[in-house]
Amino acid sequence: MEFKLWALVLLILDQNGLPSPRPGTAGYVLDAGANDGASAQGIARALERANMEAVRVLAVEPLRSNVVVIEARTKQHPNIEALHAGLGAVNGSIGHYPLEMNSRRGSIHLQINSWTPRLHTGEAFYPIVTVDALFAEETQRTLLFAHLDLEGMEHIVLSAANETIMRDRPIITVETYPVKIPAQHEAVMAYLDSINYRVFTVEEIVGGYKDGRNRVAIPKERQHLMWIANHYFYGGIGKVN
Repeated sequence: MEFKLWALVLLILDQNGLPSPRPGTAGYVLDAGANDGASAQGIARALERANMEAVRVLAVEPLRSNVVVIEARTKQHPNIEALHAGLGAVNGSIGHYPLEMNSRRGSIHLQINSWTPRLHTGEAFYPIVTVDALFAEETQRTLLFAHLDLEGMEHIVLSAANETIMRDRPIITVETYPVKIPAQHEAVMAYLDSINYRVFTVEEIVGGYKDGRNRVAIPKERQHLMWIANHYFYGGIGKVN
């Protein structure tokens, strides 16, 4: 459990830090790589406590067994939507994984590890969608917050999210690995810098590797959010990149 990251998310919600949806659209928190939906459920509960039930949580998960668990959680929290899919760079393409993974019980530990090629073959499959397709104008969705837990694929997904990010200017969290996957880390950081986001590092290990960290990216023009982040990080939780 990423306690420090979720403490920041709760603080943002408590301090009314989410951007407002565009007129005529619904606001969404995107939880990509949702696993069994525990994080989506935590966000949904926080939104309910903050009387923000109108904000939806879109939990995107490629493994069917995990999607079944997420769908069960939606019965308790109507503001959660489950989507059996993976995020990628080419909308409408297909991802694969070993069929035997569908027979396992869904849990946070059941994951497709993106840097293990053998887990990208098999008879089970999932559709691949882009962020820009999920949040195209005709969907009437505004992306307020994107939590990308994609095990090294974040830079690829961001390459097909630029239209949405530049339009909606959401808060973005990503996991990067500057030692384990340096090219991924450098690409993500360079992209966020190019679109005028400030990046904060949460100092807790994620992903099972010592160098794994969550990075929280905030548009520099969102002064209220910048105030929240500066207050949180300069209090010793993390560091400013």
